[in-house]
Amino acid sequence: MSKAFLMVALAILFTGVFATPAASHSGGTNAQGCHTNRSTGDYHCHTPKTPPPSRTTYCHVINGESRCGYAQSTCNDLASKYGGYCAKE
Repeated sequence: MSKAFLMVALAILFTGVFATPAASHSGGTNAQGCHTNRSTGDYHCHTPKTPPPSRTTYCHVINGESRCGYAQSTCNDLASKYGGYCAKE
């Protein structure tokens, strides 16, 4: 076995040992680039988006806070799971 082969093999081995998986969450974002984490109910935003002008979006209103930019079906699902109601934006 050559020294170069051994070095490459060790590099691959150590990369696999010390690599950690990336932690991400599932779920798309609404028209504003935000979403509700379905396992915790936490609402947070990523990169802001501009909704298409012809698209109607809804706000999930819970505890006096409006979380807007959802499709009606998604808003209804959130209201069913976490309470509150949906209002047309």
